[in-house]
Amino acid sequence: MIGEGGMGTVYAAEHTVLGSPAAVKVLQPKWTTDAVVVDRFFHEARAASAIRHAGIVEVFDFGRLDNDQAWIAMELLRGETLTQYFIRNGGPLDPAVVQQLGAQLFAALDAAHVVGVVHRDLKPDNIFLVRDPGLAGGIRVKLLDFGIAKLGSDRFGEKKKTQGGTILGTPTYMAPEQCKAGGEVDARADLYAVGCILFELLVGRPPFDAPGGGEVMAMHIYEPAPRISLYKPKLPIELDALIAKLLEKNPADRVPSAAYALAELERVSLMPLAAQVVLMAPMPGRAPAAKVGPATEYLDPEMAAGKPARLPLWIPLAVIAVAIAIAIAAVILIGNSAEVPGVKS
Repeated sequence: MIGEGGMGTVYAAEHTVLGSPAAVKVLQPKWTTDAVVVDRFFHEARAASAIRHAGIVEVFDFGRLDNDQAWIAMELLRGETLTQYFIRNGGPLDPAVVQQLGAQLFAALDAAHVVGVVHRDLKPDNIFLVRDPGLAGGIRVKLLDFGIAKLGSDRFGEKKKTQGGTILGTPTYMAPEQCKAGGEVDARADLYAVGCILFELLVGRPPFDAPGGGEVMAMHIYEPAPRISLYKPKLPIELDALIAKLLEKNPADRVPSAAYALAELERVSLMPLAAQVVLMAPMPGRAPAAKVGPATEYLDPEMAAGKPARLPLWIPLAVIAVAIAIAIAAVILIGNSAEVPGVKS
């Protein structure tokens, strides 16, 4: 057993044909006769398996055991959730790391939205980080938990509408239309959630925060979203503008798609990651990875435009001062040598 929750238990396993490691999630016996729970459990498997993308957890198969317990077999992930990574790093993350994570989130969402899947519950707990040496920073984003995803394409079989008045999601990251009972929800709700996540990663707190879930939902509906620039004025204005666009109240005013958001994020001028991102705390007996200087510096506008950066003013002034000092010392030495008896000038 590698994990256990209120709904099920996860076991480490091995694919009988490929021999590759796998994880098997088994629904707890007490939920086996609950048709709604079982339907949501299999719903997760259908949604995830329909999206072929490296940023979506891969589902191999699903079914029922001999005792009627439902199960899902999926790839075994080694790493940590974005929540764990955020807490372990003590708050706001390096903007270059956030840019890398955001780009991968948008790419994975684009793949989901193209086939008609809307996640509807994006949050740091449902974003898993694994090691991938082929990517910047050595990290790969994996989206998890499609249990309340909206399947909007006929290829998934019979469509099931959410019962009127039902509110699905996690209040901190829910779009205004999700917070309204019966509101129409589409892919742009996922983009709003990513805006909330990026805001939290950069600032250290979500855009809307209150003691109760109902209060938070009311803030999503009625209160203007704060700007990143109020908390981090040195961040590029392009990043501030993109997150503000993601957090628009009206879905029609947001960026039109995950692909569009990805293109906008990639235009933000940040220095690339200078070292691999350390995902998990070191194993017992293993030394922690060394940090290689600051991971991010903000680009000078001329550097971003491809022009050579100018030297700071104090450097040429210091060179001139040293040259003058050397000249004065030389004059003094020459004058002293002329006064020494027996020495001809």
